[in-house]
Amino acid sequence: MTHTALSTLVLLLLLAASFLHHHPTIAVTTKPTTTTRQPPSSSSSFMLGSGLRHLLSRQTLFQTHTQLHMQMQTHPPPTKQIAIIGAGAAGLAAARAFLRRLDDDINHNGDDDNPRIDFQVSVLEMRSSLGGIWDYDETGGRKHTKSRPMYQRLRTNLPKELMAFREFPWGDGNTDNDGGTREESYVSHRKVQRYLEDYAEEFGLKQCIRFGCTVEQLTVLNHDDDDDDNDVEAENHDNKSNHKNNNNNNVEWPRISLQWKQVNENNTILTQQQTFDTVCICNGHYSLPSIPALRGLSSFRGRILHAIQYDQPDEFTNQTVLCVGARASGMDIAREIASVARVVYLSDSTCRIRKEFGKVVCMPRTSWVDEEGGVHFSSGEDEEEEEVVYGIDVILFCSGYDYDFPFINEDSNLDLQFVLGERRVMPLYEQLWHARYPSLSFIGLPHSVVPFPLFEIQANAVRIASELHYSGQSGILPSLAERLEAAERDASSGGPESPGRVQDTHYLGSHQWEYCRKLAKLGRFYDQSLENYIATNKEMYDCSGRERKAMVPGGEDTYRQTRFTRDDDRKSYRILYSEMSSTQPV
Repeated sequence: MTHTALSTLVLLLLLAASFLHHHPTIAVTTKPTTTTRQPPSSSSSFMLGSGLRHLLSRQTLFQTHTQLHMQMQTHPPPTKQIAIIGAGAAGLAAARAFLRRLDDDINHNGDDDNPRIDFQVSVLEMRSSLGGIWDYDETGGRKHTKSRPMYQRLRTNLPKELMAFREFPWGDGNTDNDGGTREESYVSHRKVQRYLEDYAEEFGLKQCIRFGCTVEQLTVLNHDDDDDDNDVEAENHDNKSNHKNNNNNNVEWPRISLQWKQVNENNTILTQQQTFDTVCICNGHYSLPSIPALRGLSSFRGRILHAIQYDQPDEFTNQTVLCVGARASGMDIAREIASVARVVYLSDSTCRIRKEFGKVVCMPRTSWVDEEGGVHFSSGEDEEEEEVVYGIDVILFCSGYDYDFPFINEDSNLDLQFVLGERRVMPLYEQLWHARYPSLSFIGLPHSVVPFPLFEIQANAVRIASELHYSGQSGILPSLAERLEAAERDASSGGPESPGRVQDTHYLGSHQWEYCRKLAKLGRFYDQSLENYIATNKEMYDCSGRERKAMVPGGEDTYRQTRFTRDDDRKSYRILYSEMSSTQPV
């Protein structure tokens, strides 16, 4: 029996009990006997039905309400099962969002018709520790195949004052570290990992993480397949929600089954399965390397690597290396390798002509490899304008990653497309919810963003959408038809900039700020304080980007010496120290 149905039954029983208390002479029996009562007084000559309408005084109503409230306390609010796949930054943000509901009682107005929903959160993490890509393998992949893009000397390319979760500040350039010197803004991956561990500790997230769990199968359940009476919401809230396409309120919010293998402390492997009301996929998008189809690559006579395999520059000593891809990771890796290599060619699709910067040589797009192993570079279609380089020892692809969900397949009962090379996941509403089944969400898909704050806003939107739906209140999501139409529009747009391309579907860049505002307004948690926070993030992001882009390939990493402090009240920041000639402390 559902919570609302139980409440209705209790109310009827209490009303009946109250009436009998005020009219003890009425006897009701199931036997075919005559109902007797004493002569009514002049003020109470009416039938039973009208008596229930008129005799209950204000005091009686108050007593009835009090009794009902006390009765309902013996029946705890409904608990919904939440699964989060992955305990990286996105997964931790999602866990915090759903657990915050229990702590702060957000959006519950005390209306017994819309009871508070409690969430039981299970975070399934395949490794033995949290942190996702920031959980660096200190062996550098020497003990097993390196499967994460983190490398030994990596430092963030965004200041920590910008990267931090909103409710868990990371300090600023005014903060002394243990050595008594000013804390840098661009920090090592080890400090990011420590920050995430502190975040999990602060908000009690570790208690809901199940380590050593590799999810192998996700299945969206049909209503007929979901036979757990305690977990099925049989109630229809069509009068209060946007989901009116079926008599069953769960058709668009189906329950989802997960199956996973768990490695115990004694190294035994158990296969487990559980059904959840909401599933948040937070497995990141830095695990499946993307290598572009390069004509003649099989003719290359040296080593072929991807950036995910890179850990430190020593293995490239006195070698000639080609880095294909000149975005943030490509630039940083090329700079590191140039410290020991003979020469590093950095192939950039936006470069038109060869440019030399010390031992780093910028080249146009890598077009093909000939039978002799020579690598050809071209800025156009005319092969006569090509430049060919022989004697390259290593090709290192810094060409990004594809989205990968190994637990979603043809048995998942789910329409989800993610084609290798396209870097596009569809159909999604607002790059977050599955357009047809919003009980399934994907946190952290957008790229070229400030990740942690975006994860936090996405997670809060998902939690609020789930809470309002399960409590029967007016939802924040539009109708199914509108969601599918928006998802189709986004998937075919090629991203927010024109001309677009499929690979930029989830690119945000300078558009991330409006995206964050839109989600916050959709989730009804946008306010002036959040606006100040978003505006400050934008200003810091733009400043950091200008400084980073002013660096020459192979040159000193000067921009990472800048130290920031936030000033949200002014929607701005202050620079405490900088070695950039164009940026001085203020």
